Amino acid sequence: MKIHPSNFIALIVFVTLLIYFFKQRAYAAMSDTHDLKKQIDQTGTGYLADHSNGALVIAFYQRGNKSFQGFGKTSGSNANPPDARTIFEIGSVTKNFTATMLAKMADDGSVKLDDPITLYLPKDVVSPKKNGHEITLENLATHTSGLPRLPENLFATVKDQRNPYANYTTEDLYKSLATVQLAGEPGEKSVYSNYGYGLLGKILELKAGKPYETLIQEMICVPLDLKNTTTKLSAEQKEQLTLGHNSKGEIVPNWDQDAMAPAGAICSDAEDMLKFIEANLGKTNSEISKALNVTQEVHFKTISGGIGLGWQIKQMAGAPTVFWHNGGTGGYRSFVGFDKQNQVGVVVLSNYGDAKDSSVDQMGMKLLKIGSKVSLE
Repeated sequence: MKIHPSNFIALIVFVTLLIYFFKQRAYAAMSDTHDLKKQIDQTGTGYLADHSNGALVIAFYQRGNKSFQGFGKTSGSNANPPDARTIFEIGSVTKNFTATMLAKMADDGSVKLDDPITLYLPKDVVSPKKNGHEITLENLATHTSGLPRLPENLFATVKDQRNPYANYTTEDLYKSLATVQLAGEPGEKSVYSNYGYGLLGKILELKAGKPYETLIQEMICVPLDLKNTTTKLSAEQKEQLTLGHNSKGEIVPNWDQDAMAPAGAICSDAEDMLKFIEANLGKTNSEISKALNVTQEVHFKTISGGIGLGWQIKQMAGAPTVFWHNGGTGGYRSFVGFDKQNQVGVVVLSNYGDAKDSSVDQMGMKLLKIGSKVSLE
């Protein structure tokens, strides 16, 4: 017996709603067992069972209480588990820093979110349009520019597949703009774009007249006292860095990034990233507090919630609103997220860079959900 397509769709909708209903009931019925640290430990231990050479740190903030738990070994020569000061590449979580810089510069009045990018690019750089619509700074920050995930001319510059962005320059970025075809009108839909964030960071550099690293330090790291957050590791910080691994557990090189640095070049540790989460929760009164709030506003609506400046926003009826972002490089995976209503936040950092493995994201989301109900103490 054939099922009519309309009946099949109705069945899928019904099953989806049913699953959603039971999930919400389960969440509402969740009690405080006061064993969140134990559950974090079980989660981290389970992850390491499948990542034998791994180093994993899970940091949690809950209404004034903090927890840092390390799993695995820091390196082949250091069998101690990683700690709050162990440094990892955080990949695309870098975008939250770039977006915060944009919000800060908008707050200072040096740029406007709806400014077209042509206002800041060199005069000889061609900027793409679609149906006469120009790309704005906000489009870049919300992945609504129409730009593809990566520049098409990136692949021609790759000399080492394990370090793909090392030779991609600002000149290459400008050249790509002259030939790129936008997937849609700017502001029409959101399609994740590293390309867009590389371009956004370059524009902010041009406007400020300072390198990206300097802007990170001056606008974010100094006000929030982030001591190990950087795109340029010192000799001492390199000693604190845990080496990255691919999906087979083999050590791989760290990524070097030039023009694409604003999309994913930052290294950091769990202590700094939890400070960043605390600031976003409103627990830190600093000169960028207003800018952080702007990044959390819904600037583009989606079915599951929306997109802020950098942040992915998950809004579901009956559940807390979650702000989150993940990251991945050749040897690392990361997740940061927070629930402002319940004043909880989580950071998960791993030195395994398997792009097909979503377990770091799953751990982060799971712990945020549990942590809104179950106490650390």
